[in-house]
Amino acid sequence: MSSNIDLDRYIKSLEKIAERFGWKLNPDKDLVREFAMGLLKNKERYGYAYCPCRFPIGDMEIDKKIICPCVYAKERDVEKYGRCYCGLFVTKEVYEGKAKAAEFFADRHAELLLKSSKSKFRKD
Repeated sequence: MSSNIDLDRYIKSLEKIAERFGWKLNPDKDLVREFAMGLLKNKERYGYAYCPCRFPIGDMEIDKKIICPCVYAKERDVEKYGRCYCGLFVTKEVYEGKAKAAEFFADRHAELLLKSSKSKFRKD
C-alpha cells in the first residue's frame, strides 16, 4: 500500500478536485483518509480510482460512472443532498456547518445496475 506521503499527496489532489467543482472534502479527516486509501487501493487493483462505496462490474460503460468523483456527484448529488453518495465531497455550506447533508438517499448507480440487469434478462 502507499506510504503516508503518497496518501497525503493524494488527499491534496482530492482537495483540488473538490475545489474545481466548488465543493470541499468532508471535514471528518479520518473519513477522508479512509476513502483516499480505498480509492488508491482501487486504482492499484483496477487501474482506476473507483468509488470505494461501489464495485466495478467489468463493463467499462457502466464502471466509468463510478470513477471518483463519480458522475452522480457531478450531475447533482452534491448540490441536491449536500454530499456525494459516499460522503467524501460536500458542499461548502455543509463544510462550514451552515447546512446539513442528507443522511440517506438512493444510490443512483444501484438503480442503474438494476435497470441494466433487468434489461439483460428481459424476454422480448
